[in-house]
Amino acid sequence: MLLAVYFLDQQYGPDVSLRISRNLRFLHSVTGQGVIAALALLIIACFLGKAWGCHFNPNLKFIKSRNFQISTFILLLAFATLDLFYNAFSVTDKQIWTAFFYFSSDIQAKYFTLPSLTSAIEPGILEETERYLMILIFLTGFKYARKWRLPIAVYASGILFGLSHAGNVGWNGETFSATIAQVIGVMGSGFLWAALYLYTGKLWLPMFYHFLMDYLANLQSGWNSAGWTFSGYASDYIQEILMVGVPLVFTIWMMYGKRRAVIEENVDRLLNLKDSKFINKKVSRN
Repeated sequence: MLLAVYFLDQQYGPDVSLRISRNLRFLHSVTGQGVIAALALLIIACFLGKAWGCHFNPNLKFIKSRNFQISTFILLLAFATLDLFYNAFSVTDKQIWTAFFYFSSDIQAKYFTLPSLTSAIEPGILEETERYLMILIFLTGFKYARKWRLPIAVYASGILFGLSHAGNVGWNGETFSATIAQVIGVMGSGFLWAALYLYTGKLWLPMFYHFLMDYLANLQSGWNSAGWTFSGYASDYIQEILMVGVPLVFTIWMMYGKRRAVIEENVDRLLNLKDSKFINKKVSRN
């Protein structure tokens, strides 16, 4: 089933069969960059989830659980934003300290183009939809193993999210070492976005962060440039550790206490588990 989801990703990526005239700039960019195809996969995902006995809509209605903490929600958004800006603006050179404290923005006016926008929208929708399906698969497969289903879904989907970038080697000159660095580096974002989705029940949130990360990269180097660089400095290795290690530690923290309880409640709702203790409780609705 995971292989089938991966093939869906390949099938519904940039779609060359929808040949819209270049004179229709918006439609040409939307179809050429695969946005229409990404939306098609999202619709398919809704029906697949329903067929698997899960909630049809990936975005759950907000129910204020007694375990929900606004401070945790704000902290989760803060870490997602920190991860976004570190990935978008962190720059390293031979100096080790640059892995921690050196940031640079090279946003250029010439890259404020329609393709830069649509090429960021496409992975935001498509890749997060693909990972949503992976999360559902893991949660469904281990739905009665309450101790393990959540960490398996978060970390396995994050690892597979990273591995899905392995095909970027050679893309506009991206080197093999840079691709390996990208595969490893984006796993951290994958962990964090999975926790963000499962805590809030809102798939559009990781989609939005994913879109912003790609769009900020496009505005600095162009949408058709190599997606990652790696020079082999010690600072590059430290940067990789930070990209994965910080989200890993944070998401492990999310696995305990009331934070875990909120996520488990949302998982039960996603899986339509009618015998869930949470579903059978009286809750206050916002």
